[in-house]
Amino acid sequence: MTFPFVAETGFELGTRGHFDAETDTETRLDFPHYSELARFPGLPAPYRGAYCMRANLANDGTPADAYVQETGSWDIALQAAAMYWRFMIYVSDSITMADADEFAVWQLWSATNTVEAGCYINYTTANGLRLGLGKDTAAASVFLTLSTGKWHCVELYFTAETAADGTGNDALLDGYLDNAAFTQIAGTYDAAAITSGVLGVIAQDAGTTAGYVLFDDVLTDDTRLGVQVERFPNPLLMTVSGHALVGPGEITGVQLMSGAGTDNVVALYDTDTGYTTDPSHILLELKNTANSQVVENATPMCLPFKRGCYVSLSGTNPRALIHFKSKYQCDALIRNHGARRTPNLYGA
Repeated sequence: MTFPFVAETGFELGTRGHFDAETDTETRLDFPHYSELARFPGLPAPYRGAYCMRANLANDGTPADAYVQETGSWDIALQAAAMYWRFMIYVSDSITMADADEFAVWQLWSATNTVEAGCYINYTTANGLRLGLGKDTAAASVFLTLSTGKWHCVELYFTAETAADGTGNDALLDGYLDNAAFTQIAGTYDAAAITSGVLGVIAQDAGTTAGYVLFDDVLTDDTRLGVQVERFPNPLLMTVSGHALVGPGEITGVQLMSGAGTDNVVALYDTDTGYTTDPSHILLELKNTANSQVVENATPMCLPFKRGCYVSLSGTNPRALIHFKSKYQCDALIRNHGARRTPNLYGA
């Protein structure tokens, strides 16, 4: 496993995170705050933290793509080892799809936009809503039932050709939905080197006219990532900046764990919008001086946060373990707080 991961984002600044580009010709893609999601009956809080990515399936009759694109960390050369992806996905109960409709939520591309592998939401009146894999622009007969109104964990992995010229016919696409295995696509699979990947709603059919798809906690690594066991773990291990909690709460312990360098810093801000411009919002800061060092807050603590706790991590592959107390540790309570939340000065 890369230490800690090849790439990771939770959209925790209300932006596309590490993704390099965004395509959204109908303005159907955004990165809503939990208080914004609380305005929509039937939508959840983000899987974790304060923000997630949302794709609106409503369109003007000519549905266009709405996705983010990664052109660096998702690349896979020929003869390379497998790469793994994990993301959380939520499909609203309001989704409306015609019989045999399908659209991609994840794809790997070669060249400019040649699809080499994909994960697809598929609907038929006979089988209902399903998630499928495909080695081209459509899902094959590799489907698992996908329920609406709840977060799901999707894990995917892809192995490129073992032949240097891309004619080995032995690329492999496989994965899991909530730890249930798909049937892998292999054997006669001929794929070129991967130069980018996309996440969102791609190639939506005209009969898909309503509903939302949410995405959160996107990880990429060179080994299997495993299913998320807990949605709200405490303590919480963080390897990228984000919100440890939203709403009022208390931090009871912080550990800046061993990293790959001596420049690692963790700083805790009293905000639920990732607002780090005002230094008066910093309530705690720890620094490493050796790459094998674990730095803890010196004494037992009960550090109160009014808005939420944003954990800023910097340095060389930092990791922090956050211990806290908060009553907002379930979807319903976060949504209720979000509906009642009032913006602070400058949106902080």
